[in-house]
Amino acid sequence: MTKKAAVPIRLRDFTGMNNIRLSEGLFVGRGQSAQPRITLNADVTSRGRLVKRDGSTKIISFTTAHSLWACQSAMMCADSGYLYRIHQLEKTQICAITGPQDEPLSYAEYDGKIYISNAYWNKVFEPSTNVASQWGINTPEQPVVSSTNGNLPAGTYKLCFTKFVNRDIGGNGPIAEITVTADQGITISNRPADAIVWMTDTDDNKFYLVGELDTIVTLPGVSEPLPSFMCAPPPCLEYITYVFGRMWGFDGNVLLYSEPLHPNWFRPEFNKIEFDQKGTMIAYVPTGLFIGCEDITYFYEGNEPHLMKEHIVGSGAIPGTLAYCNNIPELGDILSPAEKIHVNVPVWLSQEGIVIGNSSGRLFNLTQQKVRFKPGQRGASVHRMKDGEFQFLTSFKQGSAGSGIGMSDTATVEVIRNGKVFDGEWSEKNQDGVGFSDTVELEINP
Repeated sequence: MTKKAAVPIRLRDFTGMNNIRLSEGLFVGRGQSAQPRITLNADVTSRGRLVKRDGSTKIISFTTAHSLWACQSAMMCADSGYLYRIHQLEKTQICAITGPQDEPLSYAEYDGKIYISNAYWNKVFEPSTNVASQWGINTPEQPVVSSTNGNLPAGTYKLCFTKFVNRDIGGNGPIAEITVTADQGITISNRPADAIVWMTDTDDNKFYLVGELDTIVTLPGVSEPLPSFMCAPPPCLEYITYVFGRMWGFDGNVLLYSEPLHPNWFRPEFNKIEFDQKGTMIAYVPTGLFIGCEDITYFYEGNEPHLMKEHIVGSGAIPGTLAYCNNIPELGDILSPAEKIHVNVPVWLSQEGIVIGNSSGRLFNLTQQKVRFKPGQRGASVHRMKDGEFQFLTSFKQGSAGSGIGMSDTATVEVIRNGKVFDGEWSEKNQDGVGFSDTVELEINP
């Protein structure tokens, strides 16, 4: 086959990739401003320049690393069933992770600690000591009680234990009940060394502190109520985040949230919001939460769970693709016209494209009119500043395991497979083009 003679392509600037209009071959539009249908390993600057993306250099070797995450105090990732910390270009193995080795982790930072969880496993990591410990304190057993000599008022009392670790207490265990007559007390035969006793007044349901006692002969002198009543450590949660003073996470299709300022205290029977689909994302803005599910995204307006108002705002969110981005440029009234620079703005991949969520509970689609693709089942995203410009980078696998082609545009797939960029009207029969090892003459006007 004879190769076509090279024809100069005169371009003034680039306006970004556009594969929505499929009928015009390599470029959308016939003017000197080019909208390439396919852009590989390149970025378009705000001034219309096309620049090559940077490569990468391996610094640390892993086998099957995933769930890379960082905050100001630590960088974490998982690999081959272990949790690692990355510090000063070195990796430190922290602990083993139970469950499937490729199950993604989610992270949340609070009070200098990093909370880590997936559907099978959770821990709390302390960066200052490089130690991962249990998330929350287990609830103790039920007290075994009997009557003894004492000075308690006659009546029925309820008792329970809570465990304590350092200065923290956990939720209460099962409740015991005993009725005593005048001039009697209560003895407890099974109090663990790390347990505190709590008891109600006669014929009451509010628990007050008794202390580390095995025998109770009088009512406590101080009425300190049990703050963690009916609380327990969290189950294994996905997509965890700490916001509005609470830890939030998904257990399947149930969104659970902790007690205020206590990420270890969960009340799963009461502190929950149930959905009819599995949860895929929790994204916060100052005025509420974007809650992503498999086929729908909600905005929960407000910061008190029982007062939040539900709004349906978009299609399903792709798990793993959420990133909080800084220095996002003004987008009319999408992100509030009163602000010039926007920080901590949630951006993620939905079933309809890359979207931004604003404080009004609205979504703005960044790609709907320019790029068509199939988002896959799970992905990963990162925000960065590149040469002073904002970039949101997302990656995802398409189709069956091991398939990495994310574009639904057939021309893009052919470029990746055949190493050819077609410079004429593209069709499945047209196999003549510019190969990756060939050159093409471009004349770009300054």
